[in-house]
Amino acid sequence: MSMGYLLPRSAETDSTDDTPIVWRGLMVQKAVQQLLFDVDWSLSQSGSGPLDILVVDMPPGTGDVPLTLGQLVKVDGSVIVSTPQDVSLADVRKGIAMLRKVSVPITGLVLNNSHYLCPTCSSSSTSPHAQPQYLFGPPDRFRATASRLEIPTLAELPLVPGVSATGDRGVPYGLVERKKREAEDGRGGHEWIDAMAGVAERVWQGLKETTA
Repeated sequence: MSMGYLLPRSAETDSTDDTPIVWRGLMVQKAVQQLLFDVDWSLSQSGSGPLDILVVDMPPGTGDVPLTLGQLVKVDGSVIVSTPQDVSLADVRKGIAMLRKVSVPITGLVLNNSHYLCPTCSSSSTSPHAQPQYLFGPPDRFRATASRLEIPTLAELPLVPGVSATGDRGVPYGLVERKKREAEDGRGGHEWIDAMAGVAERVWQGLKETTA
C-alpha cells in the first residue's frame, strides 16, 4: 500500500509521479488514520491470515506523520536510517528525542551510504582486505552518536549503484539474481545483502522480545 494510490492523477500524464502532496496537518493525520484502519491488512481475501509485521516507511524529521502514528497505534519498534553527514545526524538526534518522548521503542540505527567498494577496481573487487572509500565522510560521528544515545547500530550499508537502479524499477535489490549482482556491484552488493539480512534478523528478534 502506498500514499501514491490516494493522490489524483495528472491530466497531462495520467500518472501520480509528479503530483505534489500539498496537505495541511489535519489532512496528513487523516491519511495516516485511513492507511492504518481503512486498509485490509489482514490479507483475508488471500486466506493468508493476519500480518506478522507491518512496516511503515516514513520521511525523516519530527512532523505530523510519526507523531500521529505513535498516537494512534502501539508501535513495537522503530529503525532510524542515517547517512554520515552532520545534517543527517542532526535529524536523527531530533527523531530519537521525539520517539522517546512518545514512548516508541527504538530497535536500532542503520547507516546508509556508509562507504563505497569499487566493483571494477582490482584492489577492492578481489581483495577481502581492500579499504572502503568514504565518499560522504567517515562513520566516526555516526558511531559516536549511537554510542552517546546508547542505541545499537544494526548495519553500516555500502553505497551500491544497483540498489538505486532496481529501486527505480520497483524491484527489491534482494530479488536480483546473485550472478547479476556480483557482476555489476561486486563485493559491495554482497556486503549489502548480508548486512540487510542481519538487520532483518535483529529487528525480528527485537520485536519478539518487545512483544513477549
